[in-house]
Amino acid sequence: MSHASLRACIDDLAQHGHLVRIEEEIDARLEAAEIHRRVFQAGGPALYFARVKGCRFPMVSNLFGTLPRAEFMFRHTIETVRRLIELKIDPTNLWKRPWRYARVPLAALTLLPRRVSGGPVLAGQAQVSDLPQLVCWPDDGGPFIT
Repeated sequence: MSHASLRACIDDLAQHGHLVRIEEEIDARLEAAEIHRRVFQAGGPALYFARVKGCRFPMVSNLFGTLPRAEFMFRHTIETVRRLIELKIDPTNLWKRPWRYARVPLAALTLLPRRVSGGPVLAGQAQVSDLPQLVCWPDDGGPFIT
């Protein structure tokens, strides 16, 4: 089982001590990036900025800041993905050890893009300008959104 949404992933990280919520208002211009850099350099947790100055949306940072955290986030699917990669490298492995790769076809199907007519992102109205606009350096050409 993987996370159904980014919210579910964030909640899972918080529940297991891999995420820190910052409730104080932060500025997406320089302040958030500096906090992120310091936490990343220290090998610290993911960060959830609950209140971003001038923005109605929260911001999350450092999700993939450490390999152990990335492995934790994908702990339910990482072995199947590894096996899928093994087959991509050498498809003859399927015939040598078929039981090892029994779940791979279903996993491969779930990786294909799907067309949907609705979803959470379409339920509300938001413009790019509504999202937190991170500026990392004083002389940046402008904000960016990731």
